[in-house]
Amino acid sequence: MLPETTEVLIIGAGPTGMALSIVLHQAGVDHVLIDRLAQGLQTSRAGVIHAQTLETLQPLGVTQRLSELALKLQNFAIRDRNRALLKLDFSKLPSRHPYLMMLPQNLTEQVFAERIAALGGVIHRTVEAKAVVQDADGARVTVIENGREKLISARYVVGADGMQSLVRRSTGIEFDGAAYDASFVLADVRLDWPVGPTEVSLFFAPAGLVVVAPLPDGSYRVVATMDDAPEKPEIADIQALFDSRG
Repeated sequence: MLPETTEVLIIGAGPTGMALSIVLHQAGVDHVLIDRLAQGLQTSRAGVIHAQTLETLQPLGVTQRLSELALKLQNFAIRDRNRALLKLDFSKLPSRHPYLMMLPQNLTEQVFAERIAALGGVIHRTVEAKAVVQDADGARVTVIENGREKLISARYVVGADGMQSLVRRSTGIEFDGAAYDASFVLADVRLDWPVGPTEVSLFFAPAGLVVVAPLPDGSYRVVATMDDAPEKPEIADIQALFDSRG
């Protein structure tokens, strides 16, 4: 049941919104976390967590569980086909987490959601924010839940609702930046990979870049620049990348 008032309303239950919810739970701050989707992310999307991010997440009580699920890599190489141009050793990072942590975003979100539940919290799903209006006491947010319009008053409203943020648009905050000209193809595939599951590899080729990174389930993340990347790449598209780029 959605409350009519709260100290903080968080719009968007991705990693950012859930991380904030955990912090507020730990601080004893009354808040509400909403998301328009019926369930969390089911695809891998962002696949790496860096050392400084893990340092930041340490107080949230999620790092140990993330570590149990992830693949930890200490080697990164820039390659020209089979020749290594540069190798980086992440084991020398001045951190408690001297590695790259490979973990699909859906699993990261699962860990965050479990932590929220353990703290007694709830994610209010299928609740979509439609309008944000500031007033003298904070803001009033119009939401749709089960087809019905409701109003929530909050002292603070946090926009964790992505690049098309309703919160940003409602407050007149413009997007600071420009669209990147290049397009990319991203796929998680199973392949026979001679480098093995111990390194993130970036390959230079005249046709463009290719990044190959192992994932915890034995598959590999492939990311490559393309002039016109397909929205849903097929196996043939990925094979063509490797054939043309060494």
